[in-house]
Amino acid sequence: MRFLIAAPLLLAILPAFAQQAGQQPKPKSQKEVQALQKVQAAAQSGDYDAEIQAINYVLENFADTDYKNMLLNMAMDAAQAKGDYAQTVAFGEQAIQADPSNALARATLAESIAQHTRENDLDKAENIKKVQDYANKTLEILKASTTPPPGIQPDKWPEVKSQLTGQAYDALGLAADLDKKYPEAVEDLKNAVAADPNAVAQAHLAKVYVDNKQYDDAISAADKVLAMNTAPPVVKQFAQQQKDAANRLKGSK
Repeated sequence: MRFLIAAPLLLAILPAFAQQAGQQPKPKSQKEVQALQKVQAAAQSGDYDAEIQAINYVLENFADTDYKNMLLNMAMDAAQAKGDYAQTVAFGEQAIQADPSNALARATLAESIAQHTRENDLDKAENIKKVQDYANKTLEILKASTTPPPGIQPDKWPEVKSQLTGQAYDALGLAADLDKKYPEAVEDLKNAVAADPNAVAQAHLAKVYVDNKQYDDAISAADKVLAMNTAPPVVKQFAQQQKDAANRLKGSK
């Protein structure tokens, strides 16, 4: 979702400042423009550390920036992209504090926490509760929303809305699976795939089908992932593992 978040910032900064002074959001000084340009340059280059550093500079030096919510979303997204779980959570929590109706932050936190919680974690029950709260609130916000949040182009909002809906249901499915509520996990993952039929959600669906002893369904779900040309190798590997497990368990009945 990086392009959908970062592109509007690139398009908005100079026109808003130089030509459309009455339009919101807008930079309040040339120095803020220059600081925001460093953010967009880092975002375009794919240098996540530089992007986060540039964002922190803006937030620390331009406390009243109109771009705060957008920048926090970008920082959270960059942290997630580089695999920094702690930083993802930190920026996500800041983003929600700045805007409680931030569905993007809530969906990202729900999914990140779900993916990083393990069976034997001492805080598993607490994390499951966090995932449920973040994900359900995401769905509530999305259901009521009619306009995109700052940083999302209006024509991209339906696509982003579907992605966020899928992320929320994916997180709920993973949480239910951790809680050994397998039928519930299956329904949540089916909703995730229906909202946004991506390889990750489909692979997760294959796993919960295995856990719920629906082996034929697991094989079918895994085959869909394996047939996706755009599915990352690690996701295909996971799907293959679920298919192998389903075939093994089906044969041992």
